[in-house]
Amino acid sequence: MLGFHHLRGRVRQTQNIEPFPARAPGKRALDYVMYVVGVAQPFALVPQVASVYVQHETAGLSPVTWILLTLCNVLWALYGLAHRDKIITIANTLIALFDLAIVIGILHF
Repeated sequence: MLGFHHLRGRVRQTQNIEPFPARAPGKRALDYVMYVVGVAQPFALVPQVASVYVQHETAGLSPVTWILLTLCNVLWALYGLAHRDKIITIANTLIALFDLAIVIGILHF
């Protein structure tokens, strides 16, 4: 979702579509809420990281899935860097770090 706004930004520039953030107050509020969500979202992984490291609970966690998630988020972070989009970069770097912590925990425990 975070990347979608960036791709749509390019279309807006070429097709004279509503800017980001939007001009309408309701849409503008939603735009800003989504920025907060983009930064807060990675912290949804904290309970999983805590479960792996505090309780050593790795049952049901697939290392392949978490490795792929880590790779995808690293690629999104690189995309954010390439396009100078701070929210994409910050959110996906944080998610990749949490994903990597889970991968390491799965392999360790």
